[in-house]
Amino acid sequence: MLNLRTFSGRRYRISGRLPSPHADEFHQALTDRRFLPLTANEEQTLGWVTADNLLLTQFDVDTVVRGDHAVFSLRIDKRRVNARILRAMLDLEIRGRLKAAQDAGKAWRPSRDERQQMRTELRESLMRETNPSVQVCTVILHTKRRVLYALSLGKGVNDLLVRHFADTFGVQLVPLTPWHRGGEILAGSDAAVPLSGLERSTFAGSPLQTAAEAAPDARRLFRDEPDVAPSVEASR
Repeated sequence: MLNLRTFSGRRYRISGRLPSPHADEFHQALTDRRFLPLTANEEQTLGWVTADNLLLTQFDVDTVVRGDHAVFSLRIDKRRVNARILRAMLDLEIRGRLKAAQDAGKAWRPSRDERQQMRTELRESLMRETNPSVQVCTVILHTKRRVLYALSLGKGVNDLLVRHFADTFGVQLVPLTPWHRGGEILAGSDAAVPLSGLERSTFAGSPLQTAAEAAPDARRLFRDEPDVAPSVEASR
């Protein structure tokens, strides 16, 4: 069984045929899109791992099924080269080559192609030395209800999850917002008619806009007040 006291995440409706988590087809699909470590020059990689351990990528009934749910995780590794460090290293490399040329009595100035080649080589060297950041988004899947819970609120993570899930199983994840859920519940009833005519309302402007609009009134208010400090009487 799966026991969670509380969680924050997004909910999706599964659109399309999804194999049973007890079937080998399901486990093989996860294996085909499993997480693979970053190669030397990759900036990002993602794939499925088990929910119990982000280093394990072997999927079967014991590692995936939890009662009526299937549980696994999407691991996302990203590696970025610090742009300021790269520029500083490129500057040192050019200075070193320039000095070597001067010591040899030669005139040298890096061409555009040479600068690009040096930048590429330094970037690849930094990439090999840079540890990636790791994100893990746990997925809870209820196949009978055809609902998927992604335990992350991040838009970027959810966008990657939706695309990778579609690549894995060939189905679509449709955001199950309160609006969509209300439409499902009221589908086919008379109450669905007025719901379809509702439009989104804006109840207030942005804080900056509100402050800007209030500023003229505030200036007039203070201009009308006498330029004296307020007095405070202490109660006895």
